[in-house]
Amino acid sequence: MRRLLLIAVIAALAAGCGKQTSGKPELQENTEAYFAAHGIVQGQPNELRIGGTLFRFPAGVGLNPYTAQDAYLSIDGSPITLSTKEGLEQGKYEKVATPIVRGQAEKVTFFLDSKRKYAPGFDPFQSGDVRVKISKYGAPAYPDIFEKSIRDKPIVIEHSEFGLKEYRSEKYWIGSVYESTFPHLQQAADGGKLFFVCQPSQHPMSGLCGTSYWQADGKYSVSIAMDGPFFLEHWQEAYPAVTRFVDSVVAK
Repeated sequence: MRRLLLIAVIAALAAGCGKQTSGKPELQENTEAYFAAHGIVQGQPNELRIGGTLFRFPAGVGLNPYTAQDAYLSIDGSPITLSTKEGLEQGKYEKVATPIVRGQAEKVTFFLDSKRKYAPGFDPFQSGDVRVKISKYGAPAYPDIFEKSIRDKPIVIEHSEFGLKEYRSEKYWIGSVYESTFPHLQQAADGGKLFFVCQPSQHPMSGLCGTSYWQADGKYSVSIAMDGPFFLEHWQEAYPAVTRFVDSVVAK
C-alpha cells in the first residue's frame, strides 16, 4: 500500500501538483533490506536492469546496488534548468520520495580479484583489487577529452616498463594522467583513447587510479578503479578483464 502511495505522489508531481516530502529514505543503504528491495540475494544469480540493458550476474558476485530514494523535481512539471539549490530557494523545485524498483538500479558496484584470475569477489563491499561500477549515468567521451585532461600537465614521464606515459602538473594537488603506450591496448572499449586518471594525495580518494567508458548501445557507463601501485603493474590485464566480464553479463 505504501509503495502505491509513493507511485501516486510521483504521478501527481508530474502533473504539477506533487506534495513535498522531506523525510529520510525508507531503507538504509548497504543493508540486506536495501539489497532485497532491488531483488538482490547475495550468493545467488541476480538480474539488474541498468540504463537500457539487462545484466545477468552469476552466483557469487557480490553486488552493491544503488537507487536514490528521493529526487528534486520542478513543481510545475517544467524541465530542470536550475541547480538544486537555486530551484529550492526560488520555490520552483521540491523533494519527493521515489521508490526502489525490484530488478532495477541506477548503478551497481562489484569487485574483481586478481589473485583469482580476476574472478568476481563475493563480498559486495571489498573483495578484490579492481572496483567496477556499472551506471546508467554517463555520456560518450568528447573527441578532445584527452587533450583537455593533459592541458595543465607539462611534465611528461615515460614509463615504458608499464606501457604508460605520465602527464604530471607542477602543482602537487593536481592528479596525474596516464596514457596507454602499450601497442595492443591503446583504445578504450568505447573506441576513444585509453587513459587513466590518478588522484593526488590531497584528494578524498587519494591513491586511486581509474578510467571509464560509455556503452552507447546499452546506455550505460563502466567505471574502473584500482590502487596506484597495483594499477601501474597490472592495468594491462585488469582493463581487459573488466571489459570481458561486463560483456559476459549483458543479457543476450
